[in-house]
Amino acid sequence: MSVLVHNISGSPMGWRVLLGLAFKGVDYEVNYLNGTDKEHKQAPYLAINPHGKVPAVEYNGEIFLESLSILCLLDNWYPEHPLFGSAPESMKRIWQATTRHSDYLLNATNAVVFPVFNGSEGKPKLDPDEPDQVARASKLLKIELGALEQLLQGGAFLCGEEPSAADAVAFPDVGRVMRALETKPTSMKLFGIENFDEMFPLLSAWQRRILNLEGVATTRPPHWK
Repeated sequence: MSVLVHNISGSPMGWRVLLGLAFKGVDYEVNYLNGTDKEHKQAPYLAINPHGKVPAVEYNGEIFLESLSILCLLDNWYPEHPLFGSAPESMKRIWQATTRHSDYLLNATNAVVFPVFNGSEGKPKLDPDEPDQVARASKLLKIELGALEQLLQGGAFLCGEEPSAADAVAFPDVGRVMRALETKPTSMKLFGIENFDEMFPLLSAWQRRILNLEGVATTRPPHWK
């Protein structure tokens, strides 16, 4: 059965699903919605997902929502290269890492890249009612990136020697940090995120390792190209 993924370019949740499919070597199609025109909030897509969020996956005539749920379902549909492990200990480790990064890393990344992307270079769009916004956001992101760096001391990927759901969830957020460093380096310096290779050498190597996996390059947001 073919897999159709409804997504918005740059959505970390949709990117997670594309990575899960790539890790498994599964063919899929993507319907990229126009986020600027709020296509995801218009009637045709709301008929697919009434919440107007991505991703949504169509498979075997049914619709499936929520990125973590879809990643889990992929293991049922395509058992090879399990994203959540095949033994109790590995499953526990992967689920713990996946749920942590799905919440804390996502929020910490958003706190930095949203003002960076939405502002001009060297002048991120900050909330005037939050005088400590930069320091707080910087601290949170460094904590979460440091947690990833620590996990990578145990193997090539976050939970061992094979990519898992944890990698699929974490990679889009690290990718957004790297994109911000590439396009708005001065703004990122204000947040204390610079010289990424020196600050997080294992994480930097992991990011390149993931990018070199077959099928991963095509999952990157099209508008970045």
